[in-house]
Amino acid sequence: MLATGGTLIVNQSMVDRDPKRDDINVFFVPCNEIAEEIGDKKLLNMVAIGALLTASHEISIQDIEKALEEHLPARPKHLLPKNFEALKRGFETAQRVAA
Repeated sequence: MLATGGTLIVNQSMVDRDPKRDDINVFFVPCNEIAEEIGDKKLLNMVAIGALLTASHEISIQDIEKALEEHLPARPKHLLPKNFEALKRGFETAQRVAA
C-alpha cells in the first residue's frame, strides 16, 4: 500500500529478503541490533524513525527531539538521551546504506 516513490524502512534484524517492488526507496537497517547496542531493545522504533528521517526533508532529528522534550511526561524524561541516540544511529545507518 506504499505509494510509488515512498520510503520503506526494513528491519534487517527480522527480514532477510528484498522487496518485490522497484518503485519505492528501501533502507535496510538492523534496528534490533542497534537498539540492543544502545541498551534497550524497545528503542528499535526510534531507530526506524531515525532511518525514515533520512528520506524526509520536512522533519529533522532536532524537530523530533524537541517534540519529545516538550511532550514527554516528567517521569520518563531520563530516557531521552537513549532515544536521541537511537534516532541518530538509525539516521546515520540509513545514510550509509543510501550512499
